[in-house]
Amino acid sequence: MNIHMKPFILLLFLSCCLFSCSEDEIKPYHGDQYLYFSQLKGTEDKSVNVSFNNYPLDDELTVKIAMGLVGDPFSSPAPYKIGILTDKTTALAENYSLPEAPSFKANSATDELEVKLIKTENLTEDVSLLLKIEPNDYFGGSILHYDTIRIVFNNVESQPLWWDKEVTNVYLGTYSRAKYRALVQYGGEEALNFGELNASQRRRCALRLKDAIAEYGLKEENGKSMTVPIY
Repeated sequence: MNIHMKPFILLLFLSCCLFSCSEDEIKPYHGDQYLYFSQLKGTEDKSVNVSFNNYPLDDELTVKIAMGLVGDPFSSPAPYKIGILTDKTTALAENYSLPEAPSFKANSATDELEVKLIKTENLTEDVSLLLKIEPNDYFGGSILHYDTIRIVFNNVESQPLWWDKEVTNVYLGTYSRAKYRALVQYGGEEALNFGELNASQRRRCALRLKDAIAEYGLKEENGKSMTVPIY
């Protein structure tokens, strides 16, 4: 091979390597340090879905969104900026609250953004809140495909999918909104995950609810006494 051709072949090889990188490879817009929503890594779903229906006793919920830092960690908390894409957001301002001055913790490559969701009467269907990481004096920007995240939430009152025929016949009886609230309130911390519990755990939750019905005279919304079939 002609020795004068070697530099050109090497240059061609390096160019091919660069162009062979995946389009999804994380690349900075600019700056030495930048943030991204690490919550989005490893999933095709670019949204976080929340329903107040799963938390019937709560009027506010805090959603924690994982964030990552590319670049050297800061020695002290570093302020960052989160914007709202208003043209793609359907949630009202009264439905959410963002930290006034969020900062990325010191000496770490990971942190969480806490977004407060607020239950109001208008949440009878899905609404969305689209957030975007914006550059500031500390961070040059974000990462393509990881710079925005959507929170979709509602307060649609519906029967949980796990409240099936077995749950009805063996543990809790016919579903009602009042009974579901009572289960969450008196069934113990595990009651919110009732669908994932084993038989003995389900029985324990149902018995706690039964004891509360007897002790407090709990009633359905129509005024009738609340009942459960567990014994």
